[in-house]
Amino acid sequence: MGASGPSVLIWHRVSMPLHVRTMAVDDLEWCHALNEANVPALGTETREAFDQLLELSSIALVATVDGERAGFTICMLAGADYESMNYRWFISRHDTLVYLDRVAVDARFKGRGVGRALYDEVDRLGLALAGPGVPFCLEVNLEPRNDDSLAFHDRLGFAEVGQQRTPNGKLVSMMERPIGASHM
Repeated sequence: MGASGPSVLIWHRVSMPLHVRTMAVDDLEWCHALNEANVPALGTETREAFDQLLELSSIALVATVDGERAGFTICMLAGADYESMNYRWFISRHDTLVYLDRVAVDARFKGRGVGRALYDEVDRLGLALAGPGVPFCLEVNLEPRNDDSLAFHDRLGFAEVGQQRTPNGKLVSMMERPIGASHM
């Protein structure tokens, strides 16, 4: 499940120990619960479907703050047998990519650098797995609008490259930037 690599310890600007590591089996229940707590920003998944996402992932990370789980992300590379229409939209445009399928931060830890730390580690692993300049792709809801996520991704240098309406009625902004081009 996911890419393995050295665990990364990051010291946040207020000296809060923020640790990003590879997702482990004992994280799955917590990550699934956090996923469901963040619907509609994230798509709802059964526990079985969520576990299948992890099987398809190339990068699956958990961030902890003071030893407590604070957020997670799941990413795929090109070539995953993943039927998401948003993943397929990007795959139709790029031979290689890093696709961020989902990221969630526990509400108690928002605004404390957890999302940024997860993206920094995706950048580091993406560089190792896919190479520099490869598109780092994701989508953000426009309907229902997710202004916090849009502002966050703008600060990280993501730009809209298209829009798409999903079968469940969401309108999403298809966004990307080169892997390793963090801008915050």
